[in-house]
Amino acid sequence: MKLLFWMNVFMLHFGIAYYLKDKINAEFTAIIDTPNKPKQMFLNQKIVNFKKTWYFHDHIKKITATPDLEYLANFEKKYNIDLWKLAINERHFYKFNKFYKFSTNEILKFLEQECKLFERILEEAKPDYFLTYDPPFHHQKLLMDLCKAKGIKVLCIFISRYKDKSIIAQEGTTFDLPQNLESIKLNELETNRINEIINKSSYNVLTKKWTNERNTSTSNKIKALIDYLLFSDSKNTQSNFTYYGRNKRKVIQDTVMFYIKREWRSNYLEKNLKKNIDLNVPFVYFPLNIDAELTILHYAPLFTNQTEIIKHIAKSLPIDYVLYVKEHIHAVFRGWRETNQYKQLIEIPNVVLIHPSYSSNELIKNSKLVTTIRGTASIDAAYQNKPSIIFGDMAHDMLPSVYKIKNLDDLPKLIKTALSTPINPIHIKKYLKLMKDRSIEFNWWDYENKRNNQFYSGNILSDVEYQENKVKDFFDNNKEIFETLANAHIEKMNFD
Repeated sequence: MKLLFWMNVFMLHFGIAYYLKDKINAEFTAIIDTPNKPKQMFLNQKIVNFKKTWYFHDHIKKITATPDLEYLANFEKKYNIDLWKLAINERHFYKFNKFYKFSTNEILKFLEQECKLFERILEEAKPDYFLTYDPPFHHQKLLMDLCKAKGIKVLCIFISRYKDKSIIAQEGTTFDLPQNLESIKLNELETNRINEIINKSSYNVLTKKWTNERNTSTSNKIKALIDYLLFSDSKNTQSNFTYYGRNKRKVIQDTVMFYIKREWRSNYLEKNLKKNIDLNVPFVYFPLNIDAELTILHYAPLFTNQTEIIKHIAKSLPIDYVLYVKEHIHAVFRGWRETNQYKQLIEIPNVVLIHPSYSSNELIKNSKLVTTIRGTASIDAAYQNKPSIIFGDMAHDMLPSVYKIKNLDDLPKLIKTALSTPINPIHIKKYLKLMKDRSIEFNWWDYENKRNNQFYSGNILSDVEYQENKVKDFFDNNKEIFETLANAHIEKMNFD
């Protein structure tokens, strides 16, 4: 058996490899995507014996040569992969990058190098399985799609939204679940426990602890800043395209402006977003997603402009309905949105823009319909026997109460259908039974906090030196987490 791992400063799959090495007879290879400082540990480590490793950014250079469009076009046709869809939704290439503006030719040349690199690696490694996690960046998603196109089984870890668990699957949109619920049988105990399961599965409940721990203390922020000023590796700006355009002056200036803008925007939210909401009027609820998140960029790539989506929904409502739109509580970590975006939403006649502190659960409970591009509110709506409309594939769109939009022209009709169709609560119970059977004990947010505390300077700065003995200690001290994940991967391989 041959396994290919995607590894980076998240350290998750390095730990999984460490616990797999004594459990299965397999050949290990790895692609390592890190800044320069963590790379040194991977270069010298003896924790896991990889037959070969490829350091991603060693192969992706800024080249002025003309892109080979013929090669890229043939690549798209051969593997049925839309490269511009990946590239334009890459947060570093377009729209969200505050430090560097990539030219069209630069993007195309990067894509060319990535495609050729991944083809070469897969030809050389010939993996049976590619082990990774839900990809935040385009190149990781590109490799996943390429593996699937070449018939290489992908074992990817996703947040399941069932309690605090995760799931290993190939498809991030469906979690490899059956597309109907007819075969799912429930016993009386499972039916009676449905309310307990729902209470533990709410997205707000799951992220509360993570939100509290993300509120990094002032002392940690100062420590991270000092370490950045004293020890930051300027080589990253030349060798890693995610660092292009960054220097200490620009980064510090941007950080200062971030906090100034966030404070300004917070004041705007306090003055202009509604905190007292009439829950007795008929309303449709739309919770805003955080911009630049993979849940939209990768899995709803044609519906990334939330302002325009909200306008489309507002135009499609019955005349006696209003649209309640709420800002995401975690948008604070991105400094909120530009005030102009909020102003555009406030100006829509039948839209009410709600303060992020207001309870999303209360809005879902009192709404007639939940609409979301691809947010967790749609599954929370199902928990409360409310219909929802989504704009991208999700695992729970097998539920009859979840309607997926494919053509915007169909939106008015779909809203009317969703509002008028009765909901059978048995479907969400069957779905939860299915998720219970498929999910594994891995709390994503808890692990992320452990990793940050162990390795990141001030829980923020990731381009720091990693000492091999501390990495091994981290794996040993979190044996239960990694053992669970290793065993779950073995189970998936044996099932195949």
